[in-house]
Amino acid sequence: QMFKMLAKAYADAHPVISDRSELRCGGNFVKRGGIINGAEWYSFTGGMADFNYLHTNCFEVTVEVGCEKFPLEEELFTIWHENRDALLNYMEMVHRGIKGIVSDKFGNPIKNARISVRGIQHDVTTGN
Repeated sequence: QMFKMLAKAYADAHPVISDRSELRCGGNFVKRGGIINGAEWYSFTGGMADFNYLHTNCFEVTVEVGCEKFPLEEELFTIWHENRDALLNYMEMVHRGIKGIVSDKFGNPIKNARISVRGIQHDVTTGN
């Protein structure tokens, strides 16, 4: 749910992604609200996002900033302006969720403490 919320925050604030037109980026995302699980769109072996999610406490969202993989230089200024407010909205949203310091009764940090949230099948551990 957190990944979807973050992706939706970006997509909803982006004027091209939030455009409901079937012509936008080939109409790939219209029925999905501007977002897609990356594995459903394209997959590759050995990506850092999968490794980080499975083996570290690092969660990643890949943001495609436009419909073209390699835009022309003269298009970059427009692309920046299309993404600026979406990026700021995303940066505000990343501070939601659960955060804090796991410590003992004396205020000392607890190393390797396992944190579980009911309904989420992915525990995280505190740092070493």
